[in-house]
Amino acid sequence: MIRRLLRTAVLLAITALVALPAAAVAAPHGRIVQVTSANGSLRVVFTASGVSAGSSIAPDSVKVSIDGSPVPATASPVGASSVKVDRSAMLVIDTSGSMAGQGLAGAKSAADAFLTAVPADVRVGLVTFSDTAHVVVRPSTDRDVVKHAVDGLRPAGETALYDGVALGLTTLGDTGARTLVLLTDGADTRSKTKLGALLPKVQDSKVTIDAVGFRTTDAQSAPLRAIATNGGGQVIAATQASALAAAFQSAARDISQQVLVTIPVPQQYQNSAHTVAVSATAGGAPLTDSVFAPIGAAGAAKPANTADYGAQPVAVHKGLSRNVLLGALVALFVAVTVLLSVAVSGAGGGGARTGVRRRLSIYTLTGRPVEETREETSTMLGDSAVARSAVELAGRVVGSRDLESMLAVRLEAAGLPMKPAEWMILHIGIAVMGGVLLLLISGGGLLATVLGFVIGLVAPWIYLSFKEGRRTNAFLERMPDTLQLMAGGLLAGYSLPQSIDAVVREGSEPISSEFNRALVETRLGVSIEDALEGVAQRMRSVDFEWVIMAIRIQREVGGNLAEVLTTVAATLRERERLRRQVRVLSAEGRLSAWILGGLPPLFFLYLVLVRHEYVSTLWTDPIGVMLLIFLVINMAVGAVWLRKVIQVEV
Repeated sequence: MIRRLLRTAVLLAITALVALPAAAVAAPHGRIVQVTSANGSLRVVFTASGVSAGSSIAPDSVKVSIDGSPVPATASPVGASSVKVDRSAMLVIDTSGSMAGQGLAGAKSAADAFLTAVPADVRVGLVTFSDTAHVVVRPSTDRDVVKHAVDGLRPAGETALYDGVALGLTTLGDTGARTLVLLTDGADTRSKTKLGALLPKVQDSKVTIDAVGFRTTDAQSAPLRAIATNGGGQVIAATQASALAAAFQSAARDISQQVLVTIPVPQQYQNSAHTVAVSATAGGAPLTDSVFAPIGAAGAAKPANTADYGAQPVAVHKGLSRNVLLGALVALFVAVTVLLSVAVSGAGGGGARTGVRRRLSIYTLTGRPVEETREETSTMLGDSAVARSAVELAGRVVGSRDLESMLAVRLEAAGLPMKPAEWMILHIGIAVMGGVLLLLISGGGLLATVLGFVIGLVAPWIYLSFKEGRRTNAFLERMPDTLQLMAGGLLAGYSLPQSIDAVVREGSEPISSEFNRALVETRLGVSIEDALEGVAQRMRSVDFEWVIMAIRIQREVGGNLAEVLTTVAATLRERERLRRQVRVLSAEGRLSAWILGGLPPLFFLYLVLVRHEYVSTLWTDPIGVMLLIFLVINMAVGAVWLRKVIQVEV
């Protein structure tokens, strides 16, 4: 009796296994694959995936809501509609060596079944992948071409799965209702494209992807599930080659079941973006999906692309007029020419700095005679009459605004061998180039042009401040060793000027150049204390002012200057050690301050240039203006607070 029961149980188990489907299909779900807006109405292409054979979307079950409010709509199958819908499909088939035999034979049969079942108006293409991915047939309505290409497939090589999917997406383009049917039997082994980079591309493309896994394991199916999930499609697991045809027919059936939903949009929703939700039933299964879409005004067409949905609408820029484009290109050419001239001339040798060195050469230790030179008329922009005229004009502007002395001090502190007039010309050139570049990138946007001009005005000052800070920090770091060298010279019997000359010969930048300037000034009649005081002012060094104070006291009341300099050097060395320790301990805070302070404005600038409508409410709506003011105030307070937190006085 027990043996008979066991035999019955085994037979039932075998019967159950045989009755299992050869291809496991995902649960039914709906998807909006295309949205177009024209004359105050919406046309939505809605499809269903994973529904059972013989079932289809019931047009009378389609319901639409905008921002949660129901609106009237009519639905009809795409093939029966008088409105033509651009539809395309791409077969992406694995032709690696592991597909040899039943795998590739089943794939060919599946492709033939797909071509037979898919509607005639759908353009079908073919991409294969093994070691690399190739476009065999571009999307076309000629079924014979695709069938002939499928029949010629041969297995070889490894599996570049992700490259095949990426190439299929690119070949499908970014318009119309698009579907990609993927077939593979294993994991990726050769792709240059990584899965992490592919998934955002799949999601942004808004292409429906149905993935068929032939005899794949759970680990091999995980990437397919990720791709299909981001593509809004389904994963079909086929355990037998004969089941591939049914899987491809299921994908073709999804395309055949697409319905076109026409929605006359009420007046209050026109000329703005709203959330459009579509619901329907197919074979008793509920289907829903929604998108955030721009809706045009009545009488004005506002085209939309499925690639633009899922997040926010993309800004559509008007083309630049011919005169604006020509003027922008001319201004850009002039600005680039000026910058290149400055770069080439600066690399060639030094201009004003070389002239000053030659004219003052007789006061140096070598005492070389002055050579005949025309440095008085040379500029960083060249020796041409145009360059000299431009520099003279900029010099008059700088002088009339009392900016020359301030610019000269900052340029000297930064170690830039330029005149204030030359810096002004370079500054204006960068500002013009920044404005023109963003004008061209934004397609004529006024706000982007102003932002580019402002960035061009601010960036040179930031660069100048960076050079000043870098040179000042280098001066402070080398100061203890410099004082030790001076003290050693004094102990060896040198005078103070001779000790400074030893620093000039043995020291490094910026110590050597600054001390050399002080030494030259003393040979022109300036006292050594006043000359060194100028160094302290240019370097903005309180520490070096202590050294000058010690020198002044020694010169007035006497004393052992070498011992004083040694003590000051030890003090400065300890302060420098403490300063470095503080910088190390505050490095994380300073990095956080840069990120927290710089990321919001940079991201806002990116949105202004790329997604203008996304942020335009901030200055077109009163509430947006209030939020923008609140944002600026909070950013300013946060920046000041972060600066106080990370800034430690030593």
